[in-house]
Order: sequence, then C-alpha cells, then structure tokens
Amino acid sequence: MMTIMNGKNPVPTIRAVAVEAGVSVATVSAVINQTRFVSAETARRVNEAIKRSGYRPNRLARGLSTRQTKTIGIVMPTILSPIAPLLLKSAADVLHEHGFAVLFSNTEMQATWEEQAIELMFDSQVDGLLVVPASETLDTLKLFADAGKPVVLLLHGLSGVSGCDVIRSGNFKGSLDAVNHLIGQGAQRIAVLALPLVSESEKDRMDGFRTGILAAGRTLDPELIRVGAPSESGDSEQHGYQETLKLMTLQHPPDAIFAMNQYMAIGALSALKELGQRIPSDVALIGYDDLIWTRNLEPPLSVVAQQVELIGRMGAMRLIGRLENNDRYDTPESVTVDTHLIVRASSDRAGTATG
Repeated sequence: MMTIMNGKNPVPTIRAVAVEAGVSVATVSAVINQTRFVSAETARRVNEAIKRSGYRPNRLARGLSTRQTKTIGIVMPTILSPIAPLLLKSAADVLHEHGFAVLFSNTEMQATWEEQAIELMFDSQVDGLLVVPASETLDTLKLFADAGKPVVLLLHGLSGVSGCDVIRSGNFKGSLDAVNHLIGQGAQRIAVLALPLVSESEKDRMDGFRTGILAAGRTLDPELIRVGAPSESGDSEQHGYQETLKLMTLQHPPDAIFAMNQYMAIGALSALKELGQRIPSDVALIGYDDLIWTRNLEPPLSVVAQQVELIGRMGAMRLIGRLENNDRYDTPESVTVDTHLIVRASSDRAGTATG
C-alpha cells in the first residue's frame, strides 16, 4: 500500500485507497465527496479500503471540490454563563445529526478576541457561523456576507449588521411579565439588579422593566436601580449580595427585587436571609433563567425562563436550511422566542404557585 511517512507511522493516502480498492483516485474522491454516481459495489469496496487503511479525508481539501467542509463555527462570549452549555449543546446536537462538525470559540467577552475568532473561523473555511454576540457590532461578519456564507445570531441581534438571521429571546416581555407579577402580588417598591447595557438582550430587559413600572403609574426611583456585573465576570453573585444589603438599608427599602441574572438572584437571596427578611412576605424575589437548581433553593426561586435549548436548535436548523435548501440568498429572518414566567414560592404571596 502506498503511504506517506510522517517520521513515526505511515500515513495512508487517497492513492493507496484507490490501489487497494482497484479503482481510480477520481472514483475514491467521488465516493468520499458524493460528487457523482458510483455503483453500490464499487462504493462498498472503496469504503472497506478506507476502513482497513485508516485513511482520513481532509475536510479542507474536500471543500475545494464540494465548496463545503461540513464544518460550522460557533462563537460565544463565555462558557461560564449558566445558559451557555445548554445553548451550545442543543445547537451542536442538531449539527452533528446532520453530519456537520463543530468548531467552537470562547471569546471571554473580549471584543478583539471576538473579531479574531470570526476571522479564524473564516480562514478555517467553515460553511457557516452561529454567533452569540458580545459586542454591539461586528464588522468582521462582512467576511461571511461577502463570501455568501450564512450567519445566524443567537439570543440577540446586532446594530448596524444586516444579512444575518436572528433567533432572539423575548427579553422585553420577560421583564415586563416579572414586573406585572410583582405588582399583582402587592409589591409597592420594586428594585432591579440590572446588567450593564451592552447587548440588545440587556437593553430589552431594562426596557421591559421600565415599561412595567411606568405602565402601573409608578415612578422610576434611581435608588432602586442597581447595575451590576455580568455573569461572565465572576463578580455577579457578590454584586447581587452587596447591592441587596445596600437596598435594604434605604429609608424606604424595596419590598420586591427583580434580578436580571441567576448569579445576582443567588446573591440577593443570601443577603435577604442574612438580614432575617421573610421571603416573599417581606421581600419578594424573581431571578432569570430556569436552571436545574432554581427549584431546589429555599424558598424555590421564581424565574423568567428563556427557551435556550429551543433557540439553539432553531439557530442550527436555520443555518442548515441556508446551506442545504438553496435559500441562502433569501431575505434574512428575525424570530423572537418567547420567555415565560415560572412562579414559585420566592414571589408567591398568594400561595398559589405550581412551578
């Protein structure tokens, strides 16, 4: 069998496979890339020769002939966010089921790293890209647009960026539902542990909170609005704890707190317990995202639940559709996936929670 020596073990070549199967190199290539009809018997001989030799087709080389490498890039701000593993796994599962490999980049909330990751994905000849944007705009996505390669944005969109499909979460409605629920439970002074207004998601959450307060005829009290650290910083839980302690020392402390991520909600819960506050009768509490441990806290935590796994699956399917259904040049789609409020004991003064 013909091989290339790598200094240790012989590396099988496509020519070696062709010799063993008794066919031409072009026939082996056709079987691997499915570029033309090959009889079932010939394909069987080629596949058996590939298996015996251990030959591994080069994806980039295949891409030169098929114009696809069957790889998809996924770029996310961080793997430390509580919802990141769910989003990544749900998207990757769908892509793997459809024969795509996944290249993943974790950009640690750094704009420069995010740009570099997208450039690297493009240079690696991925067929398309799933992105959870961390920056307000991403000029490097133009590389994919100019090459006619599809990009799907997950969780939120980007200002000044066109040509991308967006599968976003209904954050405005999520915050509005939380405020309306707290008001319905008799809360008079609702504090918010907010996030820095960097992405569309954080802005929508804050807009929903403001809208709910103003629609109820309330005044937005600056003392009750505390902007904290993002989940990815590692400081979010401590910030929730410290800001809740400060809120409860106000002359007119809140009787309800809405935390816009789970880490701040945990910090708030710890502070309220330390202060001897009864939850929810003294202070009602709502967090964000329904994770496996939220229902097992004491008391169980009410949350605004995003449908993160659905968003991941929808994003992957949209990308596959662009690649396989000849619709890559159709008008980009923007889909909003609703959140839903899960009421548990931490905010249920009426005692009717079933979540």
